[in-house]
Amino acid sequence: MKFHQNNFLGRGILLFLLFILTIQLYGQKDGVLLTKEYNNLSWIDFVEKVESNYDVSFFFHPDSIPIINILINNDKAKLQKVLTENFETFNIKISSDHYGNFFLTKGQTLLTRLPDDFFEYPIVKTEKADTLGTIVEPVNNFLKTNNAYIARTRIVGSKKKGLHSPHAEISGYIISMKDSLPIIGATIYVKDLETGAATNDKGLYTLTLPKGKYTMNVRSIGYEETKFKVEVLSGGHLDFYLPNLVFLIDEVEISAQSHHNVRGVQMGFEKLTIKDIKEIPVVLGEKDIIKIALLLPGVQQVGEGSSGFNVRGSPTDQNLFYMGNIPVYNTSHLFGFFSAFHPDAISDFTLYKSNIPAKYGGRLSSIFDITPKQGNKQKFSARGGISPITARILVEGPAIKDKLNYMVGFRSTYSDWVLQFVTDPDVKNSKASFGDAITNLSYHIDNKNELKLLTYYSYDKISLAKKVDNKYNNAGASLSWYHALSGRHDFNLTLAYGKYNFGEDNYEYGLSAYSMDYELQHYEADLDFSFTGLENHRITYGINSILYKIDNGSQLPLNEASQITPLDLGKQKGAELAAYLGDEWKALPKLTIYGGLRYNYYASLGPNTVFGYEENLPKKPENIIDTMAFSNNEVIKDYNGLDLRFAATYLINPDLSVKISYNNLHQYIFMLSNTVALSPTDKWQLCNNNIEPMLGNQFSLGFYSNLVNPAFEVSVEGYYKNVHNLVEYKDGANLVINEHPEMDVLQGELDSYGIEMMVKKPFGK
Repeated sequence: MKFHQNNFLGRGILLFLLFILTIQLYGQKDGVLLTKEYNNLSWIDFVEKVESNYDVSFFFHPDSIPIINILINNDKAKLQKVLTENFETFNIKISSDHYGNFFLTKGQTLLTRLPDDFFEYPIVKTEKADTLGTIVEPVNNFLKTNNAYIARTRIVGSKKKGLHSPHAEISGYIISMKDSLPIIGATIYVKDLETGAATNDKGLYTLTLPKGKYTMNVRSIGYEETKFKVEVLSGGHLDFYLPNLVFLIDEVEISAQSHHNVRGVQMGFEKLTIKDIKEIPVVLGEKDIIKIALLLPGVQQVGEGSSGFNVRGSPTDQNLFYMGNIPVYNTSHLFGFFSAFHPDAISDFTLYKSNIPAKYGGRLSSIFDITPKQGNKQKFSARGGISPITARILVEGPAIKDKLNYMVGFRSTYSDWVLQFVTDPDVKNSKASFGDAITNLSYHIDNKNELKLLTYYSYDKISLAKKVDNKYNNAGASLSWYHALSGRHDFNLTLAYGKYNFGEDNYEYGLSAYSMDYELQHYEADLDFSFTGLENHRITYGINSILYKIDNGSQLPLNEASQITPLDLGKQKGAELAAYLGDEWKALPKLTIYGGLRYNYYASLGPNTVFGYEENLPKKPENIIDTMAFSNNEVIKDYNGLDLRFAATYLINPDLSVKISYNNLHQYIFMLSNTVALSPTDKWQLCNNNIEPMLGNQFSLGFYSNLVNPAFEVSVEGYYKNVHNLVEYKDGANLVINEHPEMDVLQGELDSYGIEMMVKKPFGK
């Protein structure tokens, strides 16, 4: 079977490469469009990530750049606009040229080239037309200087059409003279009325004015401020053209700022970028992002040869993993020796363990959010590698000009070859194979809409000394639609599916040889809104729903000699619904507050047959007092609760802050396991009428500082965590083959507390 799987994977790689080579590739637009995966990065991380994904370079003087995180308010934002919005308040000017170079200068904007029509300039000629007040601007020769332009009077509309109203609405585009493209974020200021407007993400402006004559100042970062005289007779359309700036510059240096961890409201928050992932130590030719999490404070390994970990004293089933939007229930290959994630296909990953945003729920301890790499939007590229254990390849690039880009990665193993060199007979007679594949497609519909399709698959097949055969796999897909309702209001609609299953054939003892299997399916829909229309507020809200379907599997005799009695372990079904609201509020220049609410509703659903037990007595067969049968989708038992999130950051000085946070969460699914290390045969169990959901509370207090200008990031954080209804198990319980696990489950309390300290040097040697 192993040969068949690897053959199929190899043929798939070959066919895909042949397909890619037949695709006609196109160049991308000059403008670089950024998605929200670049949001909230420090300046150094932002520069490195953009330069690694796009053919651009940044030039700036180190003393002129403040320590900030780059914020992106909406998906598909132009790079020029993102830089302008983040640095405008610091009087940092942004310039760029045709070669993808971006210059950040203090106080003055660079003109990187003369406009193509330096000695030509459009003058106004009003033509009669059927449309209301339409103005056309044919290009005519007009000599001008570089520093001043003659103000010309432009007439909008007609007196006849303006007879019935004292006011008029004018609209139009502000356009670059260099490339005739609309300018986003340009402003018009009507000096006479002390009012103005700005262009939207399409470069369009709208103004409502009393009829009359006005002087209008039109400006934008990187363009010459120009004055226009306008006479408004009635409503109409008027476009403005702006020339680029040009001036000489002194020598500039390339510099990188330290990671900013002081001003953000996050606590217990760690993010590794592409740069960090590249620096992960290689073991047997593989980079394991799960193992790198063990270097973070508060994260401990659960056992040797396991990819699971405990966060702040909580069991490993209290951690939730997402690959993009796909839930992943087993994150390891070969019982934990390798991560189940293709290292080249990862853009970054984020670990939340204190101040978990309101959009996340379902686990008490941590959220591990892995962001897959987006396909290169500029050019086709391929990379691969061969190690003593694995071979991997990743291809990416644009498929349709300005519309579709892709990333596809494969990884497989030839570990059987290595096992043949081991002298131990049990190991030498063992076999092991694994592989994984990931695809990520992005389709840009327009400036307000984008679709993304992500798929993920991993498999393992292991035979131990010809006694036990294990096979398990993860599979999933997600489809996301981003839509901008306005420049400050947008949403992401995501549909996701994840599946985990395993099977085991055990023929160590002939009379008890058995075969068993298990499957978990996770269906999820999420509608997430973001709103930044209120000053000093960043609001998120949305709804989330999850449907769990679990087949506990069966135990069957493996052969005719086996005396194992066939056993059907039944099925489970549960639905989890949530609505959430979060607001990050900059209350004062030195004080930022985050508050969030998340309402949860969970229902255990039929079809199923469950027992009722005598109250206040152990759940044993002799204490059963009722047997209840429920039809399909009938509610067996439901629970609800309100999660609270609060965090605050007070800035003592620019390089020192104090933070506090409180988290309150519910968890409705847990793992049946009585071993320290994770096992592929560990099963997940849903809450029901006999097992109550877990409830966690966590308080945190911390100090964060940047030291030595600032070459080092230092954090000290203390926490106290309490968990109600923690799930534990009776000694000797068989949790793998168990028709009624509630008889072996115990629920109690957990208290953990500690102090975490981290010193980090984010750049340099």
